[in-house]
Amino acid sequence: MTAQGSALVSAFEIHGLFGSSKYLHVDLTGQGFDASKGRRLSLLYGNNGSGKTTALNLLWHALSSSGKRGHRTYIARTPFNRFAIYLCSGDVITFTKTAEPIGDFTATVTKNDKKVAEQFYKLQPDGSVAAVPPYRETAPYGIHQKPLFELEDQLARYQAGLPWEEVPAEFQRVMRRGARTFERQSDPFVDYLENLGAGPYMLADDRRIYGDDIERVGTRHRGRRVIESEDVGSNPSPNGVTAELATAVQRASDMIQKMIINGNVSGSRGSNNVYLGILEKISQTTAKEVDPETRSKLNENLREIAKKTAEYSKYGLMPPLREDSFLDVLSRTPDNRLDVAEDVLRPFVEAQEARLDALSSVARLLATLTREIDRFFESSGKRVRYRTQAGIRVLSEEGDFLAPENLSSGERQILLLLLNTVLARQNTRLFLIDEPELSLNVKWQRQLMGALLALTEGAPVQFIVATHSIEVITGHRDSLARVAPQELED
Repeated sequence: MTAQGSALVSAFEIHGLFGSSKYLHVDLTGQGFDASKGRRLSLLYGNNGSGKTTALNLLWHALSSSGKRGHRTYIARTPFNRFAIYLCSGDVITFTKTAEPIGDFTATVTKNDKKVAEQFYKLQPDGSVAAVPPYRETAPYGIHQKPLFELEDQLARYQAGLPWEEVPAEFQRVMRRGARTFERQSDPFVDYLENLGAGPYMLADDRRIYGDDIERVGTRHRGRRVIESEDVGSNPSPNGVTAELATAVQRASDMIQKMIINGNVSGSRGSNNVYLGILEKISQTTAKEVDPETRSKLNENLREIAKKTAEYSKYGLMPPLREDSFLDVLSRTPDNRLDVAEDVLRPFVEAQEARLDALSSVARLLATLTREIDRFFESSGKRVRYRTQAGIRVLSEEGDFLAPENLSSGERQILLLLLNTVLARQNTRLFLIDEPELSLNVKWQRQLMGALLALTEGAPVQFIVATHSIEVITGHRDSLARVAPQELED
């Protein structure tokens, strides 16, 4: 299956990762792909220890703009010399360590070899990272200018006569507060990331999903508390995955509900004028010759709308049209009054069509989601259904509701992956996934990538996936991106 489409990242390169004298260059476009569009799916494959997971983490932190998630701190504390991201737009984002593989770095954005943005970041004594002005060799009056926080450190040591880590906490807070007030300034690199709008998501091997707009344990976001999973390690317990799945079900249900509300609002726009339009038509109705095809056309319109509303009603998006009642009344309408019936029905038909059109995207998404999950669950007889009142629910073969803890490990994993993909579809341009094949049988591994692509069809979502699965790799040879250290040329 070819995964072509508009992508964000075309390649990335890492020099000196973990002190290595080699470098990684990973092409995400592949042969036959337009570099300006890239491909929707890239599978990173390589030996254990080749750097796949670290590359995913670096991409997530590098393209995320939040100042409260430790993104720049991760980059500072990951040992490498240079890390570059090549975007399909032609922009190049480069992170260059100033002196040591761990520590200060400069983030630079260039386009056509011209600098677009640049920011210097310094690792502070407390382990965090601050955006500070770059070093300057000279300053007015010949004074050597240093980053403000370094002056802060020296002042603290002088004032207290103690190493920084032994300076009283209150004094540290006062110093930092004053320093940050003084140095507060726009960060051109963060501004660039915000305008880029990548907002990447990462599904790590602990099966948690990470993103700047996804809140974690016990936090509140815009006035509501987000239910969070218990703490899990790199090999999560069943309870940890179960809790993550419960959260994913809620998030996806909330997102779909929002899409439905927006669709209904859009589809209902102008509905207040429907009856005014009907009255206006009737008031202007005069005797006229009836087209012989009028009755059949009205019948055809009603049947078509009835068919669509029946499909939408399966998800509770709108009530089904009472086709038989409409057709019965229309059949009893004499030819000499058919023109009035047409004037009455036409605005109604147009209003229904407008609402169906506004809800079409969410209806397609729900149809794809339930179809893809049911393909995985078919051997067990389980199925997934969505209703606006209940949200997403897993049903047994007998039709009973099944909570996440009642599902097998593989069923929880696949449901977690697909629901997080639905979430990513609406919220990000880049979805990074580490080893999606965990707990999945061979058959499901073969189906997985196709399901992810189907769920994001028509959306500008790029997948970069690290995998060791032969089934995943052999099923998508045109999406492979080899991760292998290379020797630097002299």
